[in-house]
Amino acid sequence: MMTLRKHQKEFRATIDGIISGSPIRTIYVSVCPGGGKSIIPIIAGKLIAAGLAEKLIWIAPRLSLIDQAEREFINPHFRKTLGHRLEIRASTNENNPCRGLHGFATTYNAVGLDDGILFDEIERRKYILICDEFHHIQEDSLWHKKIAPLFFMAQYRVMMSGTLERGDGTKIGFMPYRANGTGLIPDLQDKKDTKVIRYTREDALREKAIIPLAFHLSDGQANWETNTGRNVHVASMDRMTEYDASKAIYTALHTEFAEHLLKAGLEHWISYRKTNPGATCLIVCSDIKQAKRHTENLAAWGLKARFEIATSEESDKALSAIKKMKEGRLDIIVTVAMAYEGLSIEAISHIICLTRIRSTPWIEQMTARANRIDKNAGPYRVQFGYIFAPSDPLFKQIVDRIEVEQIPFLEESLRREEEEGRGKSKHEKDEFTLEAQAPGGIKPLSSRMTDSKETILGGSSDTEDDGPRLTSSEVEADLLEQIESHIRTYSFQNRYNPKKINAEVFLYCGKKRREMTIVELKKCLSYVKATYPMTHIRGTGHKRVPTKAVPVAVHWR
Repeated sequence: MMTLRKHQKEFRATIDGIISGSPIRTIYVSVCPGGGKSIIPIIAGKLIAAGLAEKLIWIAPRLSLIDQAEREFINPHFRKTLGHRLEIRASTNENNPCRGLHGFATTYNAVGLDDGILFDEIERRKYILICDEFHHIQEDSLWHKKIAPLFFMAQYRVMMSGTLERGDGTKIGFMPYRANGTGLIPDLQDKKDTKVIRYTREDALREKAIIPLAFHLSDGQANWETNTGRNVHVASMDRMTEYDASKAIYTALHTEFAEHLLKAGLEHWISYRKTNPGATCLIVCSDIKQAKRHTENLAAWGLKARFEIATSEESDKALSAIKKMKEGRLDIIVTVAMAYEGLSIEAISHIICLTRIRSTPWIEQMTARANRIDKNAGPYRVQFGYIFAPSDPLFKQIVDRIEVEQIPFLEESLRREEEEGRGKSKHEKDEFTLEAQAPGGIKPLSSRMTDSKETILGGSSDTEDDGPRLTSSEVEADLLEQIESHIRTYSFQNRYNPKKINAEVFLYCGKKRREMTIVELKKCLSYVKATYPMTHIRGTGHKRVPTKAVPVAVHWR
């Protein structure tokens, strides 16, 4: 029998409390990607068995999640663990959507097109409303306006998400906010009729619900021509300026660098399959044209693997490819917008990131496709999700955010291993168009990969780092400079007094930065970037992510 995780136990206790008379009607469940939200609606179904609700509606952003919703209710492990016999069906704006079952699942798109069927249905019966990945509901959007009546009429509401921010920086519908001096941030707190349940990446790692990630970041050169005819050369994406970031990334991913990075990731994947033959690979591209380009590369290189292309423009084909990979009949998927919620395949061990999108929520969701535990990949301690990506300052900031979240678990795991005397083993159309537009009207000319570095967030690498390592003093100095640089840049761009921000940071951290340990400095840097975010990147339509210094390879001894 499966063991419930921390957030699942807490949610079950909350539901039991409601059955016993608690006034709670709304439950927010924030669970890191891969942490296990799919059992939550089933536990909520206890309210139906208790006679407090009659039906359940599960709304999700993608068709693949609707298919998953149906399957979870008939999952034999869940049925045995929870002792339930509930069943739901997929329905898109049909009359009598439950059809004699205990509820139904639909998409936000379908709700947006509904002409009143859902309103009538929820008005007639006591419903539990489940909004899955509700960060997709932009405040004041069509979806928000359509769901609002359902939200207020529902007997109970469960709002689930793997991230509490939107890639475009706008507010999430049905999410309370508060001012923090520089803007608005989510304000989720327990109240008389509201319960908030959180399950962080640290929680999930501690309970071995997900596996750590290992990032292989590759540096490179890039050359492009501006819209005025001037040639620009960047010798290192790893150390380029923020002004050139989006242009250099675009150039690299539309010229030779992309092929070099793709080959590096595939070579690692092929080698890894010698010990784990069932491992699969996800190649994520910026747009459909690039996805087709790299699919053609796989064929031209004579790769001995089964691969298919799956984009949001071809949903039926994409769903078919996902099903094939789940069944072990496909080795590689080349995709654009499918590397997000709904793509839950345990065998995915490698992700090759050939997309220029640098929205933090989107990248975190993408990398989470490789954090599932694979029962066929050996002991938990040797499993990692391998991410291959450009070593640009925008991507590295996201790596830093994930690293900070994993530090406590890694230190605890290492200490426990040492104490026990065991050694570590080595080893839908979205924002995507047919072709992404070049930032600033530039013309990509050429690029090449010059260096590749591995950052292991939770384990040891298979090879020793031949290059020089930074001393502790150098790491501290670098982190201090990053914090100071971010505050200066933010203050300049937002006409804000840096002294006030420094005072706010001091109050939050409780000590001077010069007195902090490396771990404390990393946490401080993460806090500064999250609390004082850059709003945009010149030349792109995506939320701007601040810069970060070269990541330090961490090796367990």
